[in-house]
Amino acid sequence: MLKIPPPVIVLILVVSNFLSSKKIDIINIPNQTLVSIIILLIGVFILIVPVSKFIKSKTTVNPIKFKKVNKLITSGIYKYSRNPMYLGFLMIVISTSIYYLNIFSIITPILFYFWINRFQIKREEIFLTKKFGQKYITYKSKTRKWI
Repeated sequence: MLKIPPPVIVLILVVSNFLSSKKIDIINIPNQTLVSIIILLIGVFILIVPVSKFIKSKTTVNPIKFKKVNKLITSGIYKYSRNPMYLGFLMIVISTSIYYLNIFSIITPILFYFWINRFQIKREEIFLTKKFGQKYITYKSKTRKWI
């Protein structure tokens, strides 16, 4: 199976939004640029917090080599989302979608959401269930996948 790291998918979608940047005049979001910047900053913050938590816990943040995970992190931001890194990435894609606001950019968050669920999260959850057993199943039952 082709394994494309989520940051690469985000980069592809953000660049695609830029390259297809013809604006739609019928959709008007007041303070569109400001809204997109705020969402971008929130996304970056949501992304940095769990990455630093993984680094402090001395476990891998590599989404391709997730089988090297040696700890199940359930505290901090992980109390509220099982996938805050992917949530941060999604917010970044949404921010560029709002900034460019064209036909293609409107669908890029949807593309990311379905791709990450199908090709990344699904595999990770199978692995985490095998590795951590009931501890992960309990965590999964108490914590939402996204928010």
